[in-house]
Parts: sequence; structure tokens; C-alpha cells
Amino acid sequence: MSTAQHSRSIDAAAKAALKPLGCVQKGRSRTWLDDHAWWIGVVEFQPSAWAQGSYLNVGACWLWYEKEYLSFNTGGRVENFQPSSSDDQFSLIARSLAKRASEEVVVLRERFKSVTHVHAWLADQQAASIWDHYHLAVAAGLAGATELSKRSFADVMSDPEDRPWAADIRRRSTELMRCLGFRSGFDAEVMGTVERARNLLGLPSIEGQPSTFD
Repeated sequence: MSTAQHSRSIDAAAKAALKPLGCVQKGRSRTWLDDHAWWIGVVEFQPSAWAQGSYLNVGACWLWYEKEYLSFNTGGRVENFQPSSSDDQFSLIARSLAKRASEEVVVLRERFKSVTHVHAWLADQQAASIWDHYHLAVAAGLAGATELSKRSFADVMSDPEDRPWAADIRRRSTELMRCLGFRSGFDAEVMGTVERARNLLGLPSIEGQPSTFD
């Protein structure tokens, strides 16, 4: 199966399964986005460097930290590598992967339909990294769980991670903690971060939309 035909099979299957849900293809890549303003559902039909075929990764990317790349802040691999042996065989696989992707998108939408749901879900997880603490701190602050937010920001500060990027997370956490006592100020600060993150990712501006995380 040629690489071009292989890509066309994935493209056609993804368009049929994800476009009706409102998902948008990222350029001409094998990544599709489900845009919820302050978070993005990410669907990736990941290729392999060793063989033609595809993995399937689906997850949520929170946009309350400025970065130039998409990430799977929760979720990730949902289907292991599916190899391509023929056009017809891979067309069936592509449709199956796309169907699974659409199901996962619906699950994420229900799980994270408001910041209160995100806060509750993250609070039930075992925070294991500086990123986990940061995301919980922001979600808790937006949901009005101020004391949990403060504790989680404190966990960011005390995390032993010492790579250069960790200093920026701590700096940002310090800035956000100062806003916690003013709910509208905290929301506005996070929304400003979301807008800048969207700009870095080449996503449409949400300026002028209601500044709510509900």
C-alpha cells in the first residue's frame, strides 16, 4: 500500500467519523481537534517509523498553560499499532480506528463538560508530577475549591523537578496564587493564558466570547 493511499484512507475515515461531531483536522495532518475553548480534545492517528499502519491516541489538552504544542494531559493511547497489508484491509482498519476515535471524543465531552467536572475528575486521580499538581490547582481554583487550589499550587512549589521548564511552572503558579482571593480576577487571568495558548497553537481567538468555564 502506498503512503499516499494509506494517508487517504485515514483521512477519509476520519472525515466521515469526526467531522459530523464538529472536530476539525489540524492542517493536512493525521491529528483532529475537538475545540472547547479552554481545552482541546486531541485525536491522533499516529504513524510508525518502522511500518505502515497507525496507532490511535485520544485525550484532552488543557489550555491554561502557554505552549506551542499539543499534549495529552489526560488520555493517550487507546489502540495499539494496526498494520497495513493491503488497500482494502487498511481501509477497514482506518474506519474502525475512526469509529473508536469518535466514541472517545464523546466520552471526553461528557467527562469534561464543565470545569467543575474537570476539577472533580482530576481530584480523584493520583497526582504524580508537577504538571498534575498544576492542572489540579488551576481547575480547583476555577471551580471555586480555593483551599485545594492553594494546596496544589504549594505542591507545585515543593515538587523536586529541577529541569529549566519547571521554574516557569513555579513562576506561573506564584502569579496565579496571588489571584486566588479574587475569583473574577483568577478566572480572567486564566482566560488570558488560554487566549495566549490558543494563539501559540494557531487556534481561533475566543476574545469576546463569554469568559466562563462552565
